[in-house]
Amino acid sequence: MKTRITLCLIAAVAAACALQSENGEEAAAEEQQSEMVMAEVSELAALMKEIHADAKNWRTALLEGETVSADPEIYSRLTESEPTNKNVEGPVFEGLSQHYQSKLSAFLAASDIDLAKKEYNNLVTACVQCHQNYCHGPIPTIEKLYLPIAETRDRK
Repeated sequence: MKTRITLCLIAAVAAACALQSENGEEAAAEEQQSEMVMAEVSELAALMKEIHADAKNWRTALLEGETVSADPEIYSRLTESEPTNKNVEGPVFEGLSQHYQSKLSAFLAASDIDLAKKEYNNLVTACVQCHQNYCHGPIPTIEKLYLPIAETRDRK
């Protein structure tokens, strides 16, 4: 009988120690997680997120048969924003930014919904082309912005 009581006490003490150890590990993990600091988003990355949000809204509007309007002057913000990586500067990036700006202007100037859809897809292509040169990660997300365009009757 004494042996059973001793074994039960040992088991109870072991369980209490294990529980205390788990609680201590959880507290340490929570403390470590609270100390983790997120990296700051660069000006250019924040601008790209804004551009993506606009493109999603434009896509929705175009799918509903509506044309859109927006501020067409984004080129200066693209080339003047501080990038995350300093390699995203210089004449190639400036050229791709100008290309994006020209596609944005053409999209916003489109006179009818079919032309707007075509120009919108050209705008998305300009985004993909730039990201192929600098930051490949967002390409799959960007490609989801493309609109399906019906085949024209004039094709032979």
